[in-house]
Amino acid sequence: MIVPGFIDAHVHFFLSVLLYNKKLTYIHGLTEKEVAAQVADLPTVNGWKIGIGWYSSEFGQNVYPTRRSIDAICMDTPVALISGDAHTIWLNTKALEMMSISESNVPTGMSGEALIDREGLTGVFLEAVAIHYLAKILDPLKADFATECQRYMHHLNKMGITTVGDVALTGEAEDDLVYPELYETVQGESSVRINFYPAMREEIETIKKVAQNYQSETLRFGGVKQFFDGVTSTHTAFMKEEYTYPYFEGDIGAPLIAVEKMQKLILKANENGWPIRIHTIGDRAIRLALEYYQESLRRFPLPEGKYNTLEHLEVMDANDIPLTNQEQLVISVQPSHLLVGWEALDAEVGPVRAKQMFPFRNFLEAGAVLGFGTDTPVVVDVSPLESIYYAVARKDLSGNPSEGLMLEQRISVAEALYAHTKGAALALSRVDIGGLEPGMLADICVLDQNILLAPTEKVPNTKVIATYFNGAIQ
Repeated sequence: MIVPGFIDAHVHFFLSVLLYNKKLTYIHGLTEKEVAAQVADLPTVNGWKIGIGWYSSEFGQNVYPTRRSIDAICMDTPVALISGDAHTIWLNTKALEMMSISESNVPTGMSGEALIDREGLTGVFLEAVAIHYLAKILDPLKADFATECQRYMHHLNKMGITTVGDVALTGEAEDDLVYPELYETVQGESSVRINFYPAMREEIETIKKVAQNYQSETLRFGGVKQFFDGVTSTHTAFMKEEYTYPYFEGDIGAPLIAVEKMQKLILKANENGWPIRIHTIGDRAIRLALEYYQESLRRFPLPEGKYNTLEHLEVMDANDIPLTNQEQLVISVQPSHLLVGWEALDAEVGPVRAKQMFPFRNFLEAGAVLGFGTDTPVVVDVSPLESIYYAVARKDLSGNPSEGLMLEQRISVAEALYAHTKGAALALSRVDIGGLEPGMLADICVLDQNILLAPTEKVPNTKVIATYFNGAIQ
């Protein structure tokens, strides 16, 4: 079967390169002690032990780890453990000392916080504050990026991927972990198109320069990114009604930036002709963003072929689904997120809201355009064929949960294939890729079977026979 090259519309490229090249190591467990115990086996890279993949929600609701559990395993080497959703970091005491972090110098004026207990800093930092420190920890690892990036691109090609959308990891920290100047170092040997989206700021002169400087077919400024809210696992997703197990009375989460500021940033981005991609997890954040997009479409419609996106849309109020059918809007979702901590969804948002999450079928029936991605490294090495399977079967590769997740929201293989090719291209505001038509760039993937006819359970086992980038086999 010959299909367009697959497009992963939502990645964190720099982190994914580091993870693939073993500069970061996957780490996971159901208890704080279990995760901390794995620190002993983490390799030391540039003087640090760095892991990624743990979730505090798996330790219990409103339960966060502390530096002391890592200290019991590793006192002499700085340790940084990045949460699986990349919204939290967990440091040991040595790391705090190495970075001279104290209660008095934690940055202010950005979302997130440093968690504190009776003994001072716990070593856990949330949201933009977490990314502020993470960027400093990872900065020395840029040295080998060119070689490591080429390795990772070839890995993506083996999965049939020819284009990615690299999006900011924070909307407020000074360093958003989007690095076009690094990506430029591999452009002569590139086998993956990178469309990048730095954080949208109130000060736009820097963004204007970046937008002008990066407009090639292989490395392109695609627009900007912002975060309306956080994630359900830490109750930072912005909800219409109180969490089922609130951390405090009236706990509905909160916007990461003021709603008025978000509205202004959307309007300003579109006024400049830039698509904007907004992280929205909670139903209140989703509703407000959809309303602001409607306003922006009336006042500052984008140039033809450009599209805003909403990212994730996990806790979806069914009443708001009709608003997803807008001109110049793509609903950018990640099927693999269905299976990330699915056992904890009822505890995080309550069983009623949990049953309405990830409503892919309802989006399509409302007339919305779906674009698929993975959010790597929030999930690790999920192939496009696996993403298609998740959207169609609503189960993981082991067949769990056996009854499936919200089976009424299943979509067809054809619809999922479109979302990972043409739909994902539209999410990146690219009309020159995502299809097999005269005049389009020759990014092509060859599969060993027709997935439109194959049994659903056979789809993730489909092999990529060949990947062509710009007409050349990779």
